Amino acid sequence: MLRFAPDAEGVLDDLERSPANDRLLEAVWDTLDFIAEHPTSSLARRRAIRTAKGHSVWLVPVPNRHQENPWIILWQPRGEEELIAYIGPDSFGR
Repeated sequence: MLRFAPDAEGVLDDLERSPANDRLLEAVWDTLDFIAEHPTSSLARRRAIRTAKGHSVWLVPVPNRHQENPWIILWQPRGEEELIAYIGPDSFGR
C-alpha cells in the first residue's frame, strides 16, 4: 500500500492539474503501481541512496521518453506500506 509524504502528494496534485503533464503523470503512476505491486523486486530497488538524516531510500527512475529531464521516485518500505518520499526531477546525480 502506498503512502505519500506531503511534498510527493503535492507534486502529484500539481501534475494532475495540467493536461500538458498527462504523459509524465501516466509514467509516474505506472512506476508507483510497480513499486506497490513488486516492492522487493530489483527494479523497484534500483539504487539505494542515503538521506542527509542517514535514512536509506530507494531511487527508481520514471521511464518517460517525452520528458527532457529525467524524473525519479524515492521511496522506502515501512512495514506493509511503501512510503513515497519524493517525486520529481533527478537532482541526485548518477
